[in-house]
Amino acid sequence: MEQETKNWQDVDKTWDFYYREGESYLKTCQSLLKDKKTFDNEFIYNLAVLAGERLVLGLLLSYNYIPSATSLSGMIQEGKQFYKYDESLLTGARFINKFQFFCSLEVVPLTVPNDEEISKLVGYMEDIEVFSRNNLNKEVISILQ
Repeated sequence: MEQETKNWQDVDKTWDFYYREGESYLKTCQSLLKDKKTFDNEFIYNLAVLAGERLVLGLLLSYNYIPSATSLSGMIQEGKQFYKYDESLLTGARFINKFQFFCSLEVVPLTVPNDEEISKLVGYMEDIEVFSRNNLNKEVISILQ
């Protein structure tokens, strides 16, 4: 019997799954800033970026909108039909690229953020969390309560 390959769209995950996952990743980053244990800034960087992407993905999915962009800034901009955002929100997304160029044809190694930069990056993701929470589709927000 031949088994069908499942695409991510086939998995029963709703917008709040991705949103809560982003919240969880961000909380982990915040904890690691206080006590890094065995984790370094590179790990925190990757987890923080993933947190922001999941939060904005959850935001867009709350409107039943599947983004074509995969970058944080691209997803934020794609949702302009659902919410307004200040251009300063994209400044932080560009800050991410200071350390790693995503989707580049050239393989460029990650520049690891120093302690001050990683704190700034996690702070930006906290702004993304507030922005996302404030702009969730009001018709589905009762799920988070």
